[in-house]
Amino acid sequence: MDTGGLKHYGRMNDPDGSAFVRGICGDTMEFYLVVRDGTVEEVRFHTDGCGHTLACGEAAAELVNGKTLDDAMAVSPARIREKAGGLPEDHTHCAILASLTLMKALADYLYRYYES
Repeated sequence: MDTGGLKHYGRMNDPDGSAFVRGICGDTMEFYLVVRDGTVEEVRFHTDGCGHTLACGEAAAELVNGKTLDDAMAVSPARIREKAGGLPEDHTHCAILASLTLMKALADYLYRYYES
């Protein structure tokens, strides 16, 4: 899998929020977030999935990087699919996987924030 042109691909040590999800096709995705003053300051993702899953992970990361938490939580599978340049109908689940994993990472951050 060629990840050379991706800005947000890779894992992160000590994120403020993170998530791991296995999709219906068996692909896995991870998201890692650094949040400062209510803004997503850094975002990284990792996947073992196909090229469409990789494109959706990068698209989701691009959509939330530098955004407020409110804006980040509004990112939908449809917006990810559009940012990724469209997907074949049989790969819509890739955008759903990216969206779900991102939302779980945001929820993990919020849980940690309010528990501390």
